[in-house]
Amino acid sequence: MATHLPRSPAATALAQSETPFADAGGAAQAVAAAQAGQQRRHAHRLALGLGFPLALIVLWEVLVAAGIIDRRFFPPPTAIVASAAALSSDPLERAMLANDMLASAWRIAASYTLGSALGIATGITMAMSPPIRFALGPLINAAYPTPKLAVFPLFIVIFGLGDASKIALITFGVFFMTCMSTLSGVMYSNPIYRDVAQAFQFPRATTWFRVVVPAALPAIVTGLKLGLGQALILVVSTEMVSGQDGIGHFIWESWQVLNISRMFIGLIIAGLAGGAAMLFGDFIEKRLTPWASN
Repeated sequence: MATHLPRSPAATALAQSETPFADAGGAAQAVAAAQAGQQRRHAHRLALGLGFPLALIVLWEVLVAAGIIDRRFFPPPTAIVASAAALSSDPLERAMLANDMLASAWRIAASYTLGSALGIATGITMAMSPPIRFALGPLINAAYPTPKLAVFPLFIVIFGLGDASKIALITFGVFFMTCMSTLSGVMYSNPIYRDVAQAFQFPRATTWFRVVVPAALPAIVTGLKLGLGQALILVVSTEMVSGQDGIGHFIWESWQVLNISRMFIGLIIAGLAGGAAMLFGDFIEKRLTPWASN
């Protein structure tokens, strides 16, 4: 029968002192493994996000070279790149494109600021006041699904052919996106927040602007993101219909003279602007509502 010799006090103390270090080492290895896994997933998502568009571009080039796609209407990507290089080397064309981009940016900035401010204020007011909600609700619900470009002739009649009619229509579209999202977010926020505010007998203004509205902030930010996309769509549309400058006018003018490569340059610029706007919206969302984005 085996006998166990008692351990000396020094050996026992040494074993106990090594245990925290072993636990710390295991925790560090677990953290490192989790970080490595997260980096691999990020690299995989990035590869898919970049690889698939590149694959489509290569396929486009191959189909045009094989004669399957008519190059008169779908020029190969290499021809579009060559057209972009020629445009950037021409000072006059470069200045005209810069002027078009600045014109579109100005219209988006003015109308988005005005429309989002009016939409958020109206949505909060409707949520706070049932009479106002019942009065404005049917009108907003009826006008919200109406195609915004369908009322553009009316805005031209009221505001003329200049920037005012374009800014008014874009503001109109942004307003509905932000108003509906704000109203829904405030109305359907977690009722426990209001119950807690009522239990502590907060003043009405404090309850709304320090409790209810912050609780609805994720929905408000979502409305702001949707409104930004709506602004980009409408600015290009209005510039195509009635405009002497802007990215929409650049695209439409290129199509009218059948300069398809130049038209694709405008489409790429519009697409990049949309992507940058969505990234900016995601950044704002993470800054304002980190608990919701996580």
